[in-house]
Amino acid sequence: MKSLFLLVAGIASLCSASSEPVVSFNSLKAVEASINDKLRSSINDPYDLLGTARGTYLEGYGAIFSVELNLLLVSAPNLLPFNQKITETEIAAMRERKLRKMDLLRDSMRGLMLGASKTLTGLPAGERIVMETFLFNYHWENSRGLPHRLVLTAEKQKLLDASALHLTGAELAAVFTQEEL
Repeated sequence: MKSLFLLVAGIASLCSASSEPVVSFNSLKAVEASINDKLRSSINDPYDLLGTARGTYLEGYGAIFSVELNLLLVSAPNLLPFNQKITETEIAAMRERKLRKMDLLRDSMRGLMLGASKTLTGLPAGERIVMETFLFNYHWENSRGLPHRLVLTAEKQKLLDASALHLTGAELAAVFTQEEL
């Protein structure tokens, strides 16, 4: 009897090992593509996407997506042949532009996560969607007051509810846990 139980348990574990994960690889890839497209599409003042988005699923926790970018599409001053020195005025202007773009980035990340909640159909409602953005700054920039990482987290069901209720602004922001490091 004990050997029959072990045989059935072994077969069950083999069957579960070969089954499709809760969150499919294709749905993770779809969210990654959505993140890349959105962050590349800012035509007037584009982000500099330094690496494509990567997503993974952690069973029992949720789906996590990360991306690295520079808030501004700029070149290091030593790479510009006709302008070998960047002025303090230019550095201050870049810092102000980056500060303004932080709000736009937060809004974009929230929108992307709302979309991901619909795309990740296999993700259980009680698990989370996390988006982490690593922010690049050149050594010569004034990055005081700018985070190096922005992490937004929200439960999938709360995102679905927010989307159905068409929450905007502060109501939508309240759905997310935000961490800036």
